[in-house]
Amino acid sequence: MKTRRWFCSFLLFFATIQFTIGCSQGLDSVKNIDGGVGEQIIVLGDSIASGYGVAEAEAFPNVLSRKLGLPILNQGVAGDTTAMGLNRLQGDVISQNPWLVMVELGGNDYLRKVPLAETEENLRQIITQIQQQGAIVVLLGINPGLLNDPYKEMFEKVAQETQAYLIPQIFKGVLDNPKHRQDDVIHPNAVGQEILASRVADDLRPLLKEAKWPASLMKYKSSTD
Repeated sequence: MKTRRWFCSFLLFFATIQFTIGCSQGLDSVKNIDGGVGEQIIVLGDSIASGYGVAEAEAFPNVLSRKLGLPILNQGVAGDTTAMGLNRLQGDVISQNPWLVMVELGGNDYLRKVPLAETEENLRQIITQIQQQGAIVVLLGINPGLLNDPYKEMFEKVAQETQAYLIPQIFKGVLDNPKHRQDDVIHPNAVGQEILASRVADDLRPLLKEAKWPASLMKYKSSTD
């Protein structure tokens, strides 16, 4: 019995070390984490980001802004696909001199049955064009975490190959819970938006702690600890 307990404790200890190492390596591999250039934190998204069906203050980018004590420019447009996001990338993101950009797109591609390969390519272009400006990209995985979900693998693949920082399955426990979504089933209500913001905030904090901040945003850094 003692041997079994010791073995289980060893496995738990080993798994904890591996998890810690994995997280550290994940941050080290994020492109432009040491750049420290730009002035804006931006969310490029669709109706989830724009806050369809909820008050403007309840949209997750605005809730996230309050949670982290950071100014966040919300560039969410209802109905946008990845192609539409790519089309307005220059005007809504690159021209704003971004330091960090959260990309929340892909849901409308799924609803409109856009081929997965096309969605993947659009996301790659969005990410790489932002990174070419020296900015950090945070990719928000819009898949709910269903079994055999091709979007899950696609988001993981794109994030790994572009060195974007992935926050996976942001809708898990939101759109599959009637208490957290609107009657249309595809949009979070105010409670769901709060959950999204909390989830993103929790996953962003380690990145924000390790990233090099631009001088224009340094006064906000202590609020994210």
